[in-house]
Amino acid sequence: MPYVSQTRHIDRVRNVIEGRMSSPGADASRLASSYRRSLEQYHLDPGATMGPRILTVPELRDVQQREETVLRASGQCLSRLHETVREADYCVMLTDAAGVTIDYRVDRDRRHEFKRAGLYPGSCWSEREEGTCGVASVLLDAEAITVHKTDHFRAAFTTLTCSASPIFGVQGELIGVLDASAVRSPEERESQRLVNHIVRQSALLIEDGFFLNATTHCWVLLAHRSRHYVEAQPEILIAFDARGYAIAANRRAKECVPGLDQLPRHVSELFDIRAERLLDARPGRDLISFRLIGSGSPLHARVRQPVMRVSRSPAPAPREAIKAATQSELSEGETLERARIVAAMTDAKWRPVIAAQALGVSRATLYRRMARFGIVAPHRR
Repeated sequence: MPYVSQTRHIDRVRNVIEGRMSSPGADASRLASSYRRSLEQYHLDPGATMGPRILTVPELRDVQQREETVLRASGQCLSRLHETVREADYCVMLTDAAGVTIDYRVDRDRRHEFKRAGLYPGSCWSEREEGTCGVASVLLDAEAITVHKTDHFRAAFTTLTCSASPIFGVQGELIGVLDASAVRSPEERESQRLVNHIVRQSALLIEDGFFLNATTHCWVLLAHRSRHYVEAQPEILIAFDARGYAIAANRRAKECVPGLDQLPRHVSELFDIRAERLLDARPGRDLISFRLIGSGSPLHARVRQPVMRVSRSPAPAPREAIKAATQSELSEGETLERARIVAAMTDAKWRPVIAAQALGVSRATLYRRMARFGIVAPHRR
């Protein structure tokens, strides 16, 4: 049942669109623009009381398979968020970048009630289909929002309160939306401020998990402005390659470190530390302190090295490596050096620390030479 009568809700939507009435709250202009698109561009009926379209099981399975990396990064965060808000009678949903619910958490004994409200895996929340709602607004504006009860365009959803936040990928692209929704909630809009804050923080945690999973082939700087939080809660994540170039950064890093808006960027342009120092840092042991170029603000960090997995297939023989190097037009000396590195890495089962010791060079030097000669572990090919 709609929260208000269909006639009253239709009148309210039209009054907002025509400027005779403004929606309360900081997001009034976003809601008014969405109302106008929903009515004039998509020709949706604000008085409709039908729930959202829900994908079939095979359709949902196909979407979930495509979004496997997002699901893997978000599972624990969804559960923790639900444990935080479940006592206030909320469910938690994760959608893809098209607004399709690909995962959710809800109390088992409340599942039927939330399903009747359209809060269920496979439900579709794009503005084109459902008009103004939390997920649709985030998909369009890439900013967190709370859509409270009658803020929704369609009468079917005017009992709901939805707080939603964007989730961004490694290159800043929108990859999903995190949403906490209640079927019943207090009338006061201010009652949702805390839930909105928790959802935004949880979305950042999902982003960081996705970032770390997607950059296992890179060195990753895990940093914080306070040395006491580096281990438990690093807020700044920056991925860099064997040449010392930063190639990706999480949202918080871009806010705190000038220069990360244009990548790749050599770390010496960002920090007062040599790239070799970062490449040679011992994982789990070395706590590195340095300062930002320009401001001089301190940062403290540990470095996660690339994950090197041993391939089950045979490693390429030195003879094959020499042939590949020759095709790349290396000099005779460079060809021999490349073959020597490949042989050392093969003997060390592609563990860089052991190979560097065998070659009598530092890890940083080994990484630079591998990058220069285009040496890639077998499992990366």
